[in-house]
Amino acid sequence: MIQLSREIRFALTSTENQTSGNQKNTWAAYPATHRIVPHLVLAAVVQGEPDPLTGYLCNVTLIDQALRKFVFENLIPNLENLPLNQLPSAESITRQAFAAMNDSLPDGPRLVRVSLHLSPYLGYAAESEYPSMIELTQQFEFSAAHRLHCDSLTDEENIATFGKCNNPSGHGHNYVVEVTVAREVTTDDATVIEIDRLAEIVNTNVIDPLDHKNLNTDIAHFANTNPSVENIACAVFDWLSPDITKAGCVLKKVKVHETPKTWATYTGV
Repeated sequence: MIQLSREIRFALTSTENQTSGNQKNTWAAYPATHRIVPHLVLAAVVQGEPDPLTGYLCNVTLIDQALRKFVFENLIPNLENLPLNQLPSAESITRQAFAAMNDSLPDGPRLVRVSLHLSPYLGYAAESEYPSMIELTQQFEFSAAHRLHCDSLTDEENIATFGKCNNPSGHGHNYVVEVTVAREVTTDDATVIEIDRLAEIVNTNVIDPLDHKNLNTDIAHFANTNPSVENIACAVFDWLSPDITKAGCVLKKVKVHETPKTWATYTGV
């Protein structure tokens, strides 16, 4: 079974403010504009078995057409004359996009996910198993120092296992924490969780306690637990879960980026 992903980028702008002509820079955005407006990313994931002759699961042009049909025929026309305080929520648009994609895609591969990214740091998604269960994913950042070391290992074994990360003086990272929560959203004015509320929960339980700290010496949890990125992801999940649950959401996963090339994801199981 193969999954194929495709995304489009577009400016959320009225027809009169769109660029004209045949130049379509779809890599950056189409429709495009020089106006100061949101630039969004809409993506779809389809799943199935590739055609044995072409190797295609689905021609990505067909996915593009379905995504842009929603943008040009549903999204932009319905937003053109609305004041800012009446714009629909990202949750509502995500639900609408999933329904529209289900109707527009050709027979064959199955639509499994549609996501809407408001920025590289905030996004929403709906999945085929439960399309009304909308996911919200937001990133947060903290800086901290740690040393990877196991007392049960010899000095030589620690160096062999952790290399420079076993430096006695420690070393630092700018950690990025990506939190995904979900909730059933069945009306256009419902939200997964208010952005401020999510930020409050994450800041209180994770960012404020960890930021500019030495994880080994300042954080009780890591006094006897090696502060690897894997263990940090598990700890962050456990710290967040009670308050996320109290807020009426499900904590789906926590992803902790130690560097742009290294991250760990924990789903609670």
